[in-house]
Amino acid sequence: MQFAFPLILILALGVGIVVLMWMGWSRRHRLNMLSRKAGEMGMRFSANDPFDMARRHSGFILASAGHSGRAENIIHGRYDGWHLRAFDYYFEVGHGSRRLSRRYSVIAADADLNLGDVLMWSDDDTDNVPLIARTPTGQIGQWMVISGMEFAKTVADAFSDYHDQPVDLQINNRSVIICSPVRWKPAQLGGELARAVKCLHKLKKESTHVRD
Repeated sequence: MQFAFPLILILALGVGIVVLMWMGWSRRHRLNMLSRKAGEMGMRFSANDPFDMARRHSGFILASAGHSGRAENIIHGRYDGWHLRAFDYYFEVGHGSRRLSRRYSVIAADADLNLGDVLMWSDDDTDNVPLIARTPTGQIGQWMVISGMEFAKTVADAFSDYHDQPVDLQINNRSVIICSPVRWKPAQLGGELARAVKCLHKLKKESTHVRD
């Protein structure tokens, strides 16, 4: 018995070292894959946040969903006529022993769309609902409409391709922001950007009709 505790301790340390090594390898592998994918799409990749995304998008809804928010793994550049930034966004909720990390996949697009501010939160993303999203003004399809009800139907129609995935939509200061609680794999990124751009084209077309 006197040897049992040291043996257990050694085994625990060994397992911890293996886990840390695997996490390090997994992160490096993901960074390499994202960098390669960015190059394939004619875009650039940065593991850190050269744009200060939370400050750049001061009305970014996830910034109010928790604390210690940060953006990482940013793919940015022109894609099919749109200036896009796709990134992982992390934040934390709670404190001390109840502190939990949350992660979102985000696409932000610069758009010349005069729609005002629109905020729509998915029914299927209820774990991280920010305080402001708990009192919606209405419901359209899968989205609780928090603000911009007059344009929400136009936005919902444009983003109907996301019927199979929970996404939260926000238009703020002429930026369109798509947030998903699903962590996209590097191999999925091309398809996700293509889907986002398809919806953005529809939004631009439909919003032009609304203004006319």
